[in-house]
Amino acid sequence: MKVFKDIISGDELCSDSYPHKLIMDDACLEVKGRYVKKGSDQIAIASDDIIEEDENAPTVVDIVDSFQLNEIQMTKKDFMAYIKSFLATVTQRLESTGKAERVPAFKKGATELTKLIVSKFDEFQIYTGQSYNMEGALAFSYQKEQDDTGPTFLYFRDVLREEKF
Repeated sequence: MKVFKDIISGDELCSDSYPHKLIMDDACLEVKGRYVKKGSDQIAIASDDIIEEDENAPTVVDIVDSFQLNEIQMTKKDFMAYIKSFLATVTQRLESTGKAERVPAFKKGATELTKLIVSKFDEFQIYTGQSYNMEGALAFSYQKEQDDTGPTFLYFRDVLREEKF
């Protein structure tokens, strides 16, 4: 299994155990989350061997719960201030780590992702990692399709490092 960690904060943000793909010139990692009942120890077995979940168990988003993501509140103005600084930091890191050839595709894909977030800003929930480091990567989730079984998470891929476990 691979875990995706923010190179700025060191926080674990997701893993390859969830359905995922790269989009927007590989600048965005799109990950599918699901709504699940928390606590597998709360499963009751009915008399006719049908397994039912405890109705009192809270429903959570699997990615948020697994990686202890923390929802934060941002206005669109706050987001624009954050993203300007964040994208400059990522571009600088790419150049300083010998990945300058990646910068044009990153800028193009990051611009596309930023436009998507801004255009549907009121539909997004924004999360920070466990450390609440606001200079690091954020996770953006929204209900991409009405019939989805959970939210879709979007991450700026170039600020994530894969660690194999």
